[in-house]
Amino acid sequence: MRKLRSALRRYPDHKVIATGCACRLTPEKYSIAHEVIDNIERNILIKDIFPEPKKARYFLKIQDGCNGKCSFCIVAKVREKVESKSMEQILAEIDWAVSHRYQEIVIVGANIGLYGFDMSQRLVDLLKKLCKISYLPRIRLSSLEPRFLNEEIVQYLKDLPFCRHFHLPIQSADDDILNKMNRQYDRGYLEKIMSLVTKHFNDCAIGADIIVGFPGETSAKFSNTYKFIKTQPFTHLHIFPYSPRPLTSAYVYGDPVDRATKRSRLWQLTDLIKLKNHNFREKLIGKTFDVVIEETDRIKTGLTDNYIRVVLDKTDKAIKTPVQITRITASKTFGVIVQ
Repeated sequence: MRKLRSALRRYPDHKVIATGCACRLTPEKYSIAHEVIDNIERNILIKDIFPEPKKARYFLKIQDGCNGKCSFCIVAKVREKVESKSMEQILAEIDWAVSHRYQEIVIVGANIGLYGFDMSQRLVDLLKKLCKISYLPRIRLSSLEPRFLNEEIVQYLKDLPFCRHFHLPIQSADDDILNKMNRQYDRGYLEKIMSLVTKHFNDCAIGADIIVGFPGETSAKFSNTYKFIKTQPFTHLHIFPYSPRPLTSAYVYGDPVDRATKRSRLWQLTDLIKLKNHNFREKLIGKTFDVVIEETDRIKTGLTDNYIRVVLDKTDKAIKTPVQITRITASKTFGVIVQ
């Protein structure tokens, strides 16, 4: 809502349209916009319009919608129809991004593992096509559901200028909670996925989404998730305290885990992942990585392929340049540009 009000103030002579899941659920809340439209209308409106971010990385949306049945999630209720861009559209957008000198393309979507579901194609078919492009900049996958990560996907990623970085929304590592969430995998499957990634990619960054305090999560069940994060090579986490959402199937469970317990579990995982991230970055000292340079708060930084933001020793006109990691602190990584 804050961004909507800001847009209305900043662009008084333009038509400001509100869209998205929240607009579909409670359109009356967004009536201050000139028009409120659903996601299907939005996709038609922006077809063939390529966004131009003020960064060196281009975010390429390949699909929208999710037909998953996760008990805690509202997305499939309001965006159940899967709509994928055609191969031709995606290749045209890549050509446009390359012509505008973007050094990294991030593949995004509501659930990129469902790409092609509406066209009798799969994500792996898109990766096959990308492997044939000789001028392709480096490719990064956004969040990828664990059930879509397999040996076939990994083999094609290895043939691409792929960023060694996976973000897996595992949500939990306790079998009972995963079943209650309707996640369609168990801890054993997650262990196999982690082994698959580490087998094929060195110095790989692996992130995850975790929900703490889901109904039924006892101390023992949380401990299962904590131990899994501790023993597996995760480098970063997005941690969310559970919050009941009307219209989701989990809403009937209520919210039995108290707020203080959720906060405690969130901070336990936060402290753990800070340590694991520090240890991961420490092992990179002395190594050289190509970084895509971006300016953040007037500080020149570069993002490595394995998702480490490096503070640079000096400015550089290059968009991508080799950088050697020299030192780290608790929260920052520093490097020097290699001439």
